Amino acid sequence: MAQSAADLAKLRQRQWANLQPAIARTPALAAYAGKPLAQFPITQIEGLRRDYGAWNSLGLGDADLRRLADASESGKAGEDLTAGWSTGSSGCTRGLFVASKAERADYIGQSLARLLPFSALLRSQRLALHLRASNALYSDAGRRRMGFAHFPLDLPIHQTAAALAQYSPTILIAPPSRLLAMASAGISLPRLQFLFFGSEPMSAAESECVSAHFGIRPGAIFQATEGFLGAECREGRLHLNDHALEIELQPVPGTDGFRPVITDLRRASQPIVRVAGDDFIELDAQPCRCGFAGQVIRAVQGRVVDIWPISGRHVTPPQVVAAVESELGALWRWQAVACADRTVLSVQSDCSPDIGHRACAALERLTGRSTTLSRDLSEWTGPKRRKVVWSGG
Repeated sequence: MAQSAADLAKLRQRQWANLQPAIARTPALAAYAGKPLAQFPITQIEGLRRDYGAWNSLGLGDADLRRLADASESGKAGEDLTAGWSTGSSGCTRGLFVASKAERADYIGQSLARLLPFSALLRSQRLALHLRASNALYSDAGRRRMGFAHFPLDLPIHQTAAALAQYSPTILIAPPSRLLAMASAGISLPRLQFLFFGSEPMSAAESECVSAHFGIRPGAIFQATEGFLGAECREGRLHLNDHALEIELQPVPGTDGFRPVITDLRRASQPIVRVAGDDFIELDAQPCRCGFAGQVIRAVQGRVVDIWPISGRHVTPPQVVAAVESELGALWRWQAVACADRTVLSVQSDCSPDIGHRACAALERLTGRSTTLSRDLSEWTGPKRRKVVWSGG
């Protein structure tokens, strides 16, 4: 049954009230327990990552949690309590998440309900997770009428192709850069029914390329260490998960976009309350026909810290992606890096100079200043690709 925005707001209020005992047991938040959400301070993600011991309700210290997360990475995850590391962006500290068995079950239930049609949940499925490390939040799905296998990113694409072909998944979750590599390599997955991307942004051109190859449009999973923030509906629209999170949208000066301030209303082991995320979010004002009242946003294309403050204006990652890929499309690997006095567009070595210079010209029209072309961009090595970068200055 569809819920209205007012219904979702009431649900969030009840969840917030239920979260208060866990907040009272969390050292970083205990002094604010029982107060309205607006009276809690906004915490930058770096503050949370300095001491995870202060950000859990279980009485565990920072060193305990880090050991637990390391053990999980080596395949020694606990049954009742699991910790793990996020993928992390290039140059950024990885985040640590904590989840109880009940919270993992809740996460799986939310994920499957938001990502798959009900009819798919009634049939046997084979889920392939192609991310940096396995994750108990996903692997628990293997106990729920669903096979599960993890395929690490550090294997060459031909080995991944062979392993996926043998497993023959019906559901695949992978970063866009890896999906594009599969398409370029001609990898076929004939039993595949549902395709999702996470960990990195995917542009419209890349989505079209992947769709053409697999015959399935990839759906977005908007997820961070701070929570399962959103997912695409059956109409292909990206909704925030307003049934489980309070996501305040903090305006980003000089742009029409926002930074999310995240409160996860269903996580008691590691309460996340008013933690500022770094994704650059743009609202999509068009109403959605799917019936879910969660706010609709446009595809996330980059981070707030990678907005370019140049030429008297703020150039956002979505604008950079649109300009560059108007010439390069999804066929060529690229990265645009700007600082106070220069902009460099790097492309892979076999991209022709003519195409590269046309992409530079598109950037110059966008930014109002010259762009240097470099044809030496190597393969993405991770942990995540970053196509738009502000290097400061």
